Amino acid sequence: MQTFLSLHKNAQYSFEEIKSRLNSDDFYSTKRNSTFLKIYQRIYEAYERYLFNAHKYDFADMINEAQKCIKEIPECALGYKYILLDEVQDLSRNRFLLIREILQKNPGCKLFAVGDDWQSIYRFAGSDLTLIQEFEQMFQLKTRRSFIETTHRFGQPTIAKSCDFIERNPTQSHKMVNNNQAEKTPIYVILNKPERLLKGQDAESLHAILCKLVAEYSFPKLHTKSIQVISRYNHDISRLESDMFLIEKQENATDIYKIKWHNPRDSSQELQLEFCSMHKSKGITRDIVIVLNMNSDLMGMPATRESDPIIESLLAKDDTFPFAEERRLFYVAITRAREATYLIADRKNPSPFIFEISETIKDIYGKLCPKCQTGELIKKQGKHGSFYYCSNYTYGCNYLKRL
Repeated sequence: MQTFLSLHKNAQYSFEEIKSRLNSDDFYSTKRNSTFLKIYQRIYEAYERYLFNAHKYDFADMINEAQKCIKEIPECALGYKYILLDEVQDLSRNRFLLIREILQKNPGCKLFAVGDDWQSIYRFAGSDLTLIQEFEQMFQLKTRRSFIETTHRFGQPTIAKSCDFIERNPTQSHKMVNNNQAEKTPIYVILNKPERLLKGQDAESLHAILCKLVAEYSFPKLHTKSIQVISRYNHDISRLESDMFLIEKQENATDIYKIKWHNPRDSSQELQLEFCSMHKSKGITRDIVIVLNMNSDLMGMPATRESDPIIESLLAKDDTFPFAEERRLFYVAITRAREATYLIADRKNPSPFIFEISETIKDIYGKLCPKCQTGELIKKQGKHGSFYYCSNYTYGCNYLKRL
C-alpha cells in the first residue's frame, strides 16, 4: 500500500488512469485489482485528510504542489536563468513535469543535466529511464550532449569488463571509458565450498579474503583501507552470521551494518567493514569492495523474483533486454572499488553474470552455451540418449544438443 501510494503520487495519475492501467483480460486479476483499488482508495483519502488537517506535506506533495503553484501563479517561476539537474537517470514523472513547467515559464532559462543511463536502478521507486534516453524529445529543447568518459575511481581491467558487460544491452548508450592512471583494479571470483549452510554461507569465503588481504598489504596498511561489503538485498547480511564476525546495525542509519573481524594470527588486530545493499552503494567509492550472494537464484543476482502486477502497473515501461535493470545494478556493484572487487558465489550455482566477466570461471566450468554465451553446457542422460543443455534454461535459454 505504501509503495503504491508513493508511486501514485509521484506519477500524478488520476484514479481513472489507475483503473485503466489495472485493466486485465484475466477474470482473477480483474477481481483482485478491483478489490485492491477499493481498499487503497479509502486509505489514500484518509491519508490525504490527515495531511490536510495536520498542515503537513509529504515529499511528493512538495514537488506536486510546486508544479501546481507555477501553473496557477506563473510569477512563482520567473527569474530562473539556470537549472542544474543531477542524477537525471533517476527522474520520476512529477519531477520532470515540475522542471518542464519552470522552463516553459522562463524561455531563456538554460538546463544543465548530468546523468548516466548505465546506473539507472530505481525503476521500482518510480524513475523513468526514457527521460534520459529520450531527453531531447521529452524536454523539447535544443540540446547538446557531452560524454564524461574519464573515470578517476577505478582502472583496468574493471573498465573493460564493466563496459563490455553493460553495453551488451544495445539500448544503453555507448561510451569509451578510460582512466589515465596506471593503477589496476582487478575483479576476483571466490567460490564457496560445496557444503550449503542455512546461515553464514559466505562467511568462510569473506574470512579467507580478509586473511589474503592481510598477507598482501600487512595489517597496519590494510587497517587504513576502506572495505565495503555489499549484496543485492539487505537480508543477505545473514550470510555472514558465524563465529568469525561480529555484526552490529549502525546507529542512525537504515539497513547499514558494521562488521568486525579479528585477525586469527593476532586477535588484538581488528578490522571494521561496512555492509549495505547494492542500491545503497550507488555513489560511494571504497578501496576494496566484496560482493556477497553472486548466485543464480530467486534472491541472488540477477534477482528473478517478480514484483506484483499491481505495482508494475504504475512503473515506467521496462527495458525488453533480459534482466536489464539487474544488469545495471550489477554494473554499479562492480564499479565501486579503487583497488579490487571480490565476488563471492556458490560453486554449484554461480550467477550467469560472472561468466560474462570472468575468464577463470569459464575455464573452471568448461564450455559456454553457444546461444546465450553466458550459461554453462551441462551433460545429461535422457530416455533417447545423452544431450547437452544450457544452465540458463530457467532464464529462457532453450539450447539443446543431442550426442
